[in-house]
Amino acid sequence: MVLVLAAAAVAAVIVIRRARQHRQPPPPRRDPFATDAGRPDPRRLKVGDIVGFDGRDYVVRGTIRLDQSGFMWEEHLLDDTTDRAWLSVEDDEGLELCLWHRVTGSPHVPGASSLTDEGVEYLLAERGVATFRAEGTTGTASSGDLEYLDYAAGSRRLSFERFGATTWEVSRGRVVGERELTIYPVTD
Repeated sequence: MVLVLAAAAVAAVIVIRRARQHRQPPPPRRDPFATDAGRPDPRRLKVGDIVGFDGRDYVVRGTIRLDQSGFMWEEHLLDDTTDRAWLSVEDDEGLELCLWHRVTGSPHVPGASSLTDEGVEYLLAERGVATFRAEGTTGTASSGDLEYLDYAAGSRRLSFERFGATTWEVSRGRVVGERELTIYPVTD
């Protein structure tokens, strides 16, 4: 009888161990607010995608991919036939999205440590040179060099860009939240 109980105990231990080995661990719990699972990622925008912002739907007509010594970011030309804007997508210590509109006839010359534009004082935040590749319709060459100076005032931005030897292009922008955009990816 003792042998039967000992054999049953050993068999029970073996069965329990095998069951534990074959059982899949439960998936880890995740914070439902940590990411927007299921939402299209603005870092994956491409030509043809639709971007909804502020009650308007824009088509991504072109994309400029920039590379500054391994740091990369994108600028997407958005068009809804009545308005054109640029959406910059930077992922440097967190995602920053900025919606830009070109300024014509700006009296500003880039280079100063601060500029006042339409009563707002902007401080020079960043300057540099990057290489670029363009896809779709952008109004630039298909590739080349870009020189830029970016100024900031809170969530407002003022940017100067020069593609190759062209004149400076000036844009005003503002930082937008990821949840302000609705992205409808084009299906291939």
